[in-house]
Amino acid sequence: MVVSTISLYRYTLPLTPPLSLGGETHSRRRGLLVRLGTRQGAAGWGDAAPLPGFSVETLDDVVEHARVVAPEWTGRHVPGPEDDLSGLLGALSMGANCPASLRFAAESALVELLAAARTTSPAAVLGTENEGLAQAARLREHGYPAVKVKVGRESVEEDVRGLRAIRKALGDDTALRADANRAWSMEQAVAFAEATQDLGMAYVEEPLTNPVCLPELAARTDVPIALDETTRENEASVLRDDAPVAAVVLKPTLLGGLRATLRWRHAAQANSVTPVISAAYESGIGLRTLVALAAAGPDAPAGLSTYDRLSADVITPRLSLDDSSVDVSSVTDSPVAVDGDRITLVDSFSA
Repeated sequence: MVVSTISLYRYTLPLTPPLSLGGETHSRRRGLLVRLGTRQGAAGWGDAAPLPGFSVETLDDVVEHARVVAPEWTGRHVPGPEDDLSGLLGALSMGANCPASLRFAAESALVELLAAARTTSPAAVLGTENEGLAQAARLREHGYPAVKVKVGRESVEEDVRGLRAIRKALGDDTALRADANRAWSMEQAVAFAEATQDLGMAYVEEPLTNPVCLPELAARTDVPIALDETTRENEASVLRDDAPVAAVVLKPTLLGGLRATLRWRHAAQANSVTPVISAAYESGIGLRTLVALAAAGPDAPAGLSTYDRLSADVITPRLSLDDSSVDVSSVTDSPVAVDGDRITLVDSFSA
């Protein structure tokens, strides 16, 4: 198949309740949808939604860059079943300094087109470089497999009290994760680790203000450590056998697309580190790709609950995440139906 049309659409969706990001309160989620089409009628969609306070780029940056590089995508051949995923994701010219969220959108749209060419699912495409596609049809059959709690906003003592109450309410069968967002000094992190030894924490995400000191924290405590911001500041080669890391939280919108995410996932698995696919308040278009990516990887609970904060979506009907589990095929395998009233055409190009 050959990419014959490219369309760019802006969208604005309400956030309920409003979201505090980067010291500002946001009541709307804004992004750019990328649609790639073929003369045979196949279409692939991707979502570029920079996250204020976390993304380097703004939405205006994304739109400007997309208008420059998108015309070069027309006429591009979509690799067939004989081609590998790396070749596919490298097929588009993204230009210098391509915004991370735009790369995620373009690669997501390409994966949908390749799935159509192979008469298969996006999850199967994204699993071709892994040990194999997960056999389960759902990420989890019943119940919440994991709960993540933000810590570091109050004192360590307040955080520990809150986590104890949450563990009591959850019972012992649900994984409990904490995300400190680099809020703690070494002594605060050690105090937290010692005070929560009996809670069976799955991991603590980015506990230290200075991540260079993570090996020291690992040497002083038994707390499992997860990386998030560190993945966007380093190459996947930082994961090695002696790295004090239990998990890596991978957000393709911030990390720079699917190729970058797959590099981290493969490095994680090679070093017995759990890769966790996580959302960044994307629309249903972006969530479709994240669900496929999570289903194609190791069996680990994905962080997709940010979708609940969107009180409307660009696709209709809304994705059915069923609170605690996802029917992968129903979310990813059907052609997407976009609500025309929710999007505004920015530009289009044709071969």
